[in-house]
Order: sequence, then structure tokens, then C-alpha cells
Amino acid sequence: MSALHRVFPSRRALAVSATVLVGLVGVLTQPAFAAASATSPTTAWSHGQFVENTQGVVDRSDVVLGAPNYAPGQSLALGNGRLGVSAWAAGGFTAQLNRDDTMPARKSPGDVQIPGLAALTGARDFHGRLDLYDGVLTESGGGMTAKTWVPADTDELVVDVTGADPTVPQTASVSLWAGRTPTATASGAVGTLAETWVDNTGVDPSGQTFGSLAGITAGGRQVSASVTSSTQVTVRFTPNPDGSYRIIVAAPQWAGGSAKSTAQATATTLLARDTHAGERALLAAQQQWWHGYWAHAGLIEASSADGTADYLENVRTIYLYVEALSMRGTLPGSQAGVADLVDYAQDQSDWDPSAYWLWNLRTQLSANMSSGNFALNTPIFDMYLRDIPNLQAWTMQQMSGHPGICVPETMRFNGNGTYNGGLGNASCSEQASPSYNALDLSSGPEIATWIWQQYQDTHDLAFLRKYYPLLQQTATFLLSYQTLGSDGLLHAVANAHETQWAVQDPTTDIVAMRTLFPETVQAAALLHVDKPLSVRLSRAETEIPDYPRTDEQTKQQLLPASADATGTDVIADSYQPAAPLENGENIGLEPVWPWDQISDQDGALTQLADRTYTNRPNVNAADWSLDAIDAARLDLPAQVEQELVSNTERYQSLIGGLAKGSPSEGDPYLEQSAGVATALDEALVQDYDGTLRIAPGWPTDWSAAGTVYIQGGSKVDVQVQNGVPTTVAIEAGSTGTIAMRNPWQGKAVQVVDGRTGRRIGTPTAAATLHVALRAGASYLVEPVSAPTTGLRFGPVTGTAATSAKHLGPVQIGLDPSVPFTSLAASFNDVGISDDTATNVGNYDGNNASFSAEALAAVGATPGAQVASDGLKFIWPNVPAGTADNTVADGQTIDVSGSGAELGFLLAGSSGGVSGSGQIVYTDGTVSAYTIDAPDWFDTTPPAGGSVAVSATYQNRPGNTTYVHSADVFAETVPLDPGRTVAQVILPAVGPLASGVLSLHIFGITIG
Repeated sequence: MSALHRVFPSRRALAVSATVLVGLVGVLTQPAFAAASATSPTTAWSHGQFVENTQGVVDRSDVVLGAPNYAPGQSLALGNGRLGVSAWAAGGFTAQLNRDDTMPARKSPGDVQIPGLAALTGARDFHGRLDLYDGVLTESGGGMTAKTWVPADTDELVVDVTGADPTVPQTASVSLWAGRTPTATASGAVGTLAETWVDNTGVDPSGQTFGSLAGITAGGRQVSASVTSSTQVTVRFTPNPDGSYRIIVAAPQWAGGSAKSTAQATATTLLARDTHAGERALLAAQQQWWHGYWAHAGLIEASSADGTADYLENVRTIYLYVEALSMRGTLPGSQAGVADLVDYAQDQSDWDPSAYWLWNLRTQLSANMSSGNFALNTPIFDMYLRDIPNLQAWTMQQMSGHPGICVPETMRFNGNGTYNGGLGNASCSEQASPSYNALDLSSGPEIATWIWQQYQDTHDLAFLRKYYPLLQQTATFLLSYQTLGSDGLLHAVANAHETQWAVQDPTTDIVAMRTLFPETVQAAALLHVDKPLSVRLSRAETEIPDYPRTDEQTKQQLLPASADATGTDVIADSYQPAAPLENGENIGLEPVWPWDQISDQDGALTQLADRTYTNRPNVNAADWSLDAIDAARLDLPAQVEQELVSNTERYQSLIGGLAKGSPSEGDPYLEQSAGVATALDEALVQDYDGTLRIAPGWPTDWSAAGTVYIQGGSKVDVQVQNGVPTTVAIEAGSTGTIAMRNPWQGKAVQVVDGRTGRRIGTPTAAATLHVALRAGASYLVEPVSAPTTGLRFGPVTGTAATSAKHLGPVQIGLDPSVPFTSLAASFNDVGISDDTATNVGNYDGNNASFSAEALAAVGATPGAQVASDGLKFIWPNVPAGTADNTVADGQTIDVSGSGAELGFLLAGSSGGVSGSGQIVYTDGTVSAYTIDAPDWFDTTPPAGGSVAVSATYQNRPGNTTYVHSADVFAETVPLDPGRTVAQVILPAVGPLASGVLSLHIFGITIG
């Protein structure tokens, strides 16, 4: 597995064709901003400030629900950096609790259910909004409102409800599931589920005790808690006389208690103060933290005529939101590109949940820096620093006793390189070679380089001193692992990350040495330490091999550097380009990004990198694809746009703005949105090699207004109109001189004082200018012919989102549901084919189908009556080869009638599947139901159900058959016989896809 990244090594000396040194002058007090015509572009710069309506810009990306989000994959994210929550509307209201410290399996503290909110979520006038600026989910419907949030200062979930019927008793529960063994307790108004375990299995476990605790209570009348099962506690209550009530669930860190600090006592203490506090008081700390976070974050507002740029802006802002609610705890809340703190799949994990994949954290580290959110990287840096002793021991044991640390690509939280507890795919383990990560040596240099970049960006010497041991230890190991060959160069057999295994001189090692060795030398000099190591590293810098080359067509031949002259070579993965490829990474582009060793002004090397990009073997190959970032670095704006759009359309499949690594993977992924954030930042502003670039990769049909943080503690405020910069301002965080590429190539530019508008120095048309900065001052760079100081003022602002957004097949938020007039009107899948025309069938996502002839043999013909489970159904009255069933994905179906039971003809594909939906009655009341559909291969009906139809064989493409039964089942759920059904909302299981669980509905009836 892998991810994205942007890294910033030391500034390299660069030759420039023409420069001008602009000197500093004293600050004047008179402003010099003239008005512009109404048709001219505006500028948000005014008297030393980039004026931005932060709330307006953030709220452009709010997630709007026009319909209830019934499916877990439609959940929305809340959290405070330690406790995260995914919330959706199943059963009225469901929320999964997640913590960053429930190692090693990242076990959830539990699911919260509030059935009474079905009256809200099932109402015809339902509406919801996740307000990113406040970190609050607000939902309304049926005269009720619910506000849900996770306080910034307390590890608890709060659900504040108004408008409920004050006479109707309510319940709320917290539950765990099979395989969990909590202790359930209840006392007074508080119920708890608490569990502890020891990390003591597998190779080299930590031996630590971990646990989870969830305590639930309610603010209302007659509140009482009870243990309803060994894995569930419930609170029962009556709303307050005004129809309000509050549910609070505490989920603090828990590793077991004592006689005085039991789970019950801990939960009661946390919950007591907030049960009856005013909503405004409870929200105060929440709003203070989030508003402060957004005020400091570098936001980007993007727009284009087709809405594409706006959508990608939303993805970036949602990334900043989810990252903030994931990365403020003891351990990082994302470990493999997964948004672990907002998981919705119980305790299921796509990857070893205790192992951190640095490649998959790359873009998060990068985007946090360029957006100025440096503190969000602290949990990552702290974990690696804390683990140095264990990493040293692991390296000594697994890497032939070499000094320093080999940082495992899949490093367990306690510093070893096991994977799923074993050595089969261990990282930094010679005995596990060859395998994906056994000899991957570049992860340590990469984390060290991120640390160096954060120092470069902040100039925080205390930060560098604290984390310098990671530079020292990784450089020591990387140098030790090399052997000086007879050619006077350093050589090693290692992995080209995960793509080639145990090959000679992989490009990842070469670029890591080129980056890490000078960084460590510079850091040691700043801290006045490690002179002997610096001497060895400085010598080694002259002994690093050149990048390997191969032919662009076959990528099998090893070519010398002189092949660059042919214009047909590319950077190879290693000095064994013909070695098998084991993963889909573009290793040849690593020197471009994240290692920053090839820029857009390196002559032949730049051309080599351009060819490597054009001929990259893996195009948009994963949700973590680096394609758009590499394009930005190589000044390819059209490719930036194309790759951002194609990657988002392919992977951002969750309505909360997050992604899935593939349709079959169950977890929500953060790495795709982090890649979007990194690419947009790189496209708008770059500062990685000593030259500041403005909009080098920004698409020419997009506009933008935003702030990007750069080296030296400075930030750059930029406005771009259709690809052309209109405002370029530097807010200096330190004193020094910065080289800057002329944003208006070929045009004369001038630098003016950002506050007064007074010109500094002499205008120049040079390709590069040098601007002398003074800490605390600001500067405008503007074209002489159209100065920013002459533009009409207009702040950057925005309007809160009012509806779902769409980009091709993906969306953020949900549109209002449009009821289907019948189940047949909602049919969206061809599940039945004629034996002589099977290719049209696609019941399971792999083109298998029911046989019309086999069904007819058991009486299931179009329009026939099927009696089962005490009810009478009508078999789909459509010809074979046309849509005949509905893949349940939250559709609303008009159904009229009264009775005791609602019946479904149903079956699953790719396995048995269950889901929860809603029944809406004509008087506006709503009830929840759950149905279970065995796989169509199964012969055992669901509990309380029956086999309704059983065909003797199935169809396959090419007019072939598969001899196995194909079954459809009947299942019933209870109705309120005193009410009339108006609509049935199907479970939001998800669309049909290969290998993905799907729920198929063939009929609905009332009996």
C-alpha cells in the first residue's frame, strides 16, 4: 500500500538568468490604494491584510443532506482529535465512536442508537447540514431539530434535541457486537460498557494494557439506565416539558480503573456536568477551538465555470476538517491513509490497524504544512521520536546489527516492523526479504525530511532540537547500510519501496541519500552537534550514484546518463529496471516529489523528469495517486486539472467527502482528499528549492483566492483569475531574502510595501527577482502596468452551501429524495436473463444472473403470484433481460395500505447482507426496520423468513449455465396496524459492484 506526499529538503543553490535585489525602505503611514473600475478584477489586499470572510469560505464546503443518510458509508464526521464519531440516520440515529488509542486493533468504544429520532430523519421535510466552521451536525424534520457534536475539550458525543413529543418516552443505547466482551454496568442515570485487553500477541508486542469505555446518559425527565444485554446499556427517559432532551455519551481514554476510579465512576464524573448545562455554554469551547483553527488555516477558494474547481476546493476544505478532528491525540488518528477516527465498520480494518504506513501519511504531512496546521503533524513526529529505542533494537535484530534506525514502512505503534503480528511481510527485516517492505530503507529518511521541512517552514529551533535524533539516527543507518564499491560510489541491495524487491541501488535510496545527508549536516550545524557524523555524510554526498535510466518504451534496459541526449530515456526504479514490478507506484518520479531533487529549472534533468511523467507506468492507479502533484511540480496545469478530476471521480465515493481505496474496501480513506489538498497547494504556490513560484501549475480556466504557508514562517496570499495572478502578497515571518519567479513572465513588476503601497526598489522584467523581507512586514508584488494597488477592493468571501455538490459520478452531500411511484419504477438491475441471451444479465456485478427458464420451471414467471411467508407477492412483471429488481441504496418507494406486516422478496449478492430502512405512515410518523438477505447461493432463509423461489441453475455470460441453485427469499417486518403506510425507504446498502455486498429487492407487499 502507498500514498502521496510533498517534501521540502534544504534550499539548493540555483543559477538564475536575471535577478534583481530589492532593498527595504522605511514604512510610511499614508495608504496608496486607488479605486478601480467596476469591471476590473478586485483584490482582497487592503492596508497590509488579506481580507477574508473565513466563515463564508469554510461554509462553502458544508455537507448538505437533502435526504437522510441511512447507510454507514453515508456517515458524516465529528470529532476533537482524540475521539471521533461517524454519524448516520439508520434506525433514527446511529453513531460509531472511535478513539486514537484503543490499540492494537483500534477497537471502537461502541455504537450509539437513538430510535426516537426516526421521527426526524424520516420526516418528509428532513434537512441536514454538517457545519464545518462550527464542527456541528444539525438536522431537522417533522418539527424536530437535533444538533450533534464532539466538544473540543471533552471526549464525549452530545446530541441536543428539540421539538420532541414531551409525553412520549424515549430510549438511547450504546452497544458493542459479537467478539467483544465488555463489562456492562448501570447505576442511576448512567450506563457503561468497559473493556480492557493486553497487547501481548505476535512478535515483539508492546505489553501495554489498552481498553475502551463508553458511558451514556440523558438530559430529560425520569432518566434511568439499565443493562439490556452483555453488550448493550440503555437509558430510558421522557423529554422535558418543552420537548427537548439531550443524549451524552462519554468515551474517554481507558486502560482499566481502580476501586475508586471504576468505569461507572469515571463516566458519571464526565457526564454529570454536561447533562443540564445550557447549549450555548456547551458549544462555547467547541466553537472557540474550531473558529481559531479556521482563522489560522490557509484556505483556498477555487472556482471555474463548470464548477469543477469549486468541487475540488470542497474536497480540500473537508480534508482540513477531518484531519483536524483526527490528529490531536497521543497517537495519529490516521495510520494507513484511512480516516480511522471516523470509521463506520465496527472493528473491521482494511490493513493492520496497529501499523503506520508512512507513504500513506505523506500528503497529510504535506498539506498540514502548506496550510499552516503544523501542530497536526505532532502526533506523527512524536510517535516516531518516542519509538527510537525500540527502533534501534529492531534494527539491530532484523538488519544485521547496523547502527541507527531503519524505520519500517509499516511501523507498529510501538516501533517494530511486524505486520499483523508476524514477520511474513515485516518491514526493515532482512529475513523477510523478498517482500513488499522488507528492505524498504526510505521511510526513515522520509520522516526525517518531513521534520526538516517543518523546521524550514517554521524556523522553530526548539522543534528541530527535539526531533533531530530522527535525522541523526536515520542518516546513520542509511549510510551504514551502503557499501563503497570499486567505482568509488555507495551501493546497496534494497527495495524500490514496494514496487521492486531486493534490487541493486533503487532510486528511492539514491534520492533519500541526496536529500537526507545534506539536511542532517545542516541541522547538526544549526544545533552545534555531531561534527564527526557531518564529516562522514558530507563525504558520502560525493559518493552517491546517479539516478538509473531506462528506455521509455520497454522500461527494461539499463541506460547510462548519457542517454539523456537521445530524449527517449526515463528514470528507472532501480539499476535493475527489468526486475519484476510488485506494486503500482511511479518510483521514477520520486526525485520530483516528495524529495524535491528535480525542479522545473534543472535543464536536462527537468526534461528527463518530464519524460518520466509522460511515460509513467501507473496513471491514476490508486486513491493516493501522486499524478496531480507531480504535474504541478513540472508546471503542467492541464494535467493538474485532468488528474485531480479523474482521481476524485474514481475514488471519492463517500458523500462526506472522503474516499474508498476500492469498492470492496470497507473503511473511509483520508489520503485521497489529502492528495487533492497537496496538489492544489502545489499548483498555487511552491517554495521548495529556494525559488518562490506563483501559480506554476494552476489550471488556466480556474480562478482562486487563498493562502499557502512557505519557508521561513512566511505565507503567501494569492488571487488568480482564469489562471493569471492578480494579487501576490508575502507576509514575512522572518527576515531574509527570498528568490521569486516573476509571476508575470516578460512583464515589468514592482514590489511595494503591503501596508502603505510605497514602492520598494526599482521595477524589473527579470525572470527572477530577489525580495528582501523583514519579519512582521508584508509586501505586494505587482505588474507595473496593472498594479494591485490600483484594483478595486473586494474581500474573499463565500456563501454557505445549500445543496449537495456533484462531480461526474461522485458527490458531496445528498440530494432530496424523489419517491418512486412503485417498486417497479425503481428497478435498476437486470438480474434475470434468458438462457439464449445471458450477456445482458448482471445480478452480482460480475455478469451472473438468474435463468428465466429455471425460474419459470418453479412458477416465477413475469406477473405471477408468489406466495411465501404467509404473504402474496407479484413476481416482477417485466421481460427477461430488462431491469427486474432494485439494488437497495436508500430509495423511497410509494407504498399504500394497512396491515400487520410488510413483506419483502429479496436476496443478496456477493454474500449475505442486512440493512435498515424506514416506514413512513400517512400521519407523518416513522418507524425503523431491519431486513436480512442471504446470498442468492444460499438455501437457508433469514430468521423468521422463508425461501420464496429456488431455481435449479444460474446463467453466465456466453449463454452458459452454472449448476447451482439460485434463491430468492421472503422476509417480513411488523407494521402498526392502526396506521396507513405511505412510503417505504429501502436500506441504503449501496450500488451494485463486483465483490461488494448488495441487497436486491424483487417485491414489496403488505399483509
